[in-house]
Amino acid sequence: MRRMGTKARMAAAFLLAFLITAVYFILVYQSLPFIYDINDDVAMRNVAAGVITGTPDAHLIFVKYILGLLISGLYHVLPGWDWYGIVMIGIVLLCLTVILYRGLVEKKSLVWKLVYTAAALLLFTCIGLRQMVIFQWTVTAAFAGVAGIFLFYTSKTENRFQNLCEEGVSVFLLLLCLSVRDSVFMMVLPAAALCFWFKYGSFQWKRLGARKWPFGLRHWGILLALILGFIGVLGTERMAYRSPEWQEFLSYNSDRSTIMDYYGLKNYEENQKFYESLGLSPEEVENLQRYSLYLCDDLYSETMHELAVNAQEEYNQQYSARDRLYMGVQKVREHLTNELYAPLSWLAYLSVAAVLILGLRKNRREFALAFCINGIIALFWLYLGFRGRIVERVCYGMFLLQLLSMLAVGWNILHGLASGRPEGVAEMDQAKAAKVPEGTDRLRKRTGWIGWAAWAACLLILASGAVKEWKTVEGTVGWRSSYNEEFLDVNRYMAEHMENVYFMTTFSIETYTDNFTLRRDFDFTNLLSVGGWHTFSPLEDEKCRELGISDPKTDIVEKDYVYVISLENVNMRYMDRYYTSIYGDDYLGRELVDTLDYGERVFEVYDFEVRK
Repeated sequence: MRRMGTKARMAAAFLLAFLITAVYFILVYQSLPFIYDINDDVAMRNVAAGVITGTPDAHLIFVKYILGLLISGLYHVLPGWDWYGIVMIGIVLLCLTVILYRGLVEKKSLVWKLVYTAAALLLFTCIGLRQMVIFQWTVTAAFAGVAGIFLFYTSKTENRFQNLCEEGVSVFLLLLCLSVRDSVFMMVLPAAALCFWFKYGSFQWKRLGARKWPFGLRHWGILLALILGFIGVLGTERMAYRSPEWQEFLSYNSDRSTIMDYYGLKNYEENQKFYESLGLSPEEVENLQRYSLYLCDDLYSETMHELAVNAQEEYNQQYSARDRLYMGVQKVREHLTNELYAPLSWLAYLSVAAVLILGLRKNRREFALAFCINGIIALFWLYLGFRGRIVERVCYGMFLLQLLSMLAVGWNILHGLASGRPEGVAEMDQAKAAKVPEGTDRLRKRTGWIGWAAWAACLLILASGAVKEWKTVEGTVGWRSSYNEEFLDVNRYMAEHMENVYFMTTFSIETYTDNFTLRRDFDFTNLLSVGGWHTFSPLEDEKCRELGISDPKTDIVEKDYVYVISLENVNMRYMDRYYTSIYGDDYLGRELVDTLDYGERVFEVYDFEVRK
């Protein structure tokens, strides 16, 4: 009967948490526009939705293939919905559901659960509203990972069934993190491993003195499930990209990222000897600097690899390890104090201070765990700074990891104090369990009112942060959604001229993303970028064939139905110089054939011409 009672309580708690989350989403969705934060997500969405090739595809490149199968499959089976956005937003909301469930499943009073629910909703508004409304895959992966850690480490019930279910969901969330972005999974994994060890591991000095293996570990099933899931996700990925075409592209794309995202390229005059050894002209180097990857002969893929190796070598020669460490520390300091991450960052700092102080006074084992987790996070910061890999989305993930892991540790400390026994007593032998600290009942009565006062203070702090965050997000999505409407109108213009093919300069579209709506239809487009991370991919090659494009750099000037669209303020003379170097006097220049005027920004449509 007890197990049935537990099952019913778990089901009710989860259902209620899900319903509260759904209501929260509906209220926010009706109040604020939702947008894609970066164009990487838009590009992956377009692959999954069939915008690239005309058929939904699971090769999302960055998101693992197994999750791409689910998303593209939804576009196949249930078209008319923006499933990529729904999945990404849903994963973020799953974190809220987990946090709500944690409190609702507890054997507490109704008042306690109401206060907890209010605190959880305010907390999520502080840390998750921005990432739900302005969503992107990196932070989404972080939400999945930290939610898994939080649920796993706070699952300390004596009921075996409840433990099994909660820890199973935790494994699922960690694998979901891996499926969304593997680098974030590797960032989350050390903290998860520490939580697993402190929960189920042991070390006995007596066995070490007796020259016996001193380490002990229980609940191997959880670890085995994670390992098998890890192998399954990566094994599926390897099979999906096993063809030589995909292998070559993945290698190329890694080299492209090294150059375009981190080290950059020197001007032709500064590295002329090296560029000449690769057969690159001054015009082609300028094209690469302007991210016009198609406008370069034989770039794919050996040339890009040589460029990446050289760019990293030049950077390492210019900056010593000491210089890179110093610059990294300065960069880390800038991000740690940047108001951009508030209130998430400040809540993370408060949680660290509170948990370390509380753990030092009340539970040294939990203090040790909190100290180790924060030590690992500090090392991550230094590593990212040293490598020059600190970007906003990674910083958000780091702060989320810090906050949710500290909340999990703090939960266990407070849970142990409330129960009047050391945390983990259910797994201890009865003799040790009997050793409850003297005066526990008296302490509980004396500190009861202090606990409620602390709850009230927390609610006030969270409410203040939530109001501030709502106003910030409201202002951001307001202008960004209007800004994205311009590019959506450009897409409508191209859709009205499907007999043509349009190339767009990379710097003209890099600041545009897309607006999210639940219901939306997706169609094959006649738009190609002059350069991007998907350039030269097998999917992009298939799209070129569908559009009748055999060689983009020559088709731009030699085919009558091919046009280039660019923002007015993007200097197009670099393309004139390139085509003059290729065709000489036969290059006739470009003719302005149309304009799309949006006030501050004007898109221009050009027809490049060459004497035939």
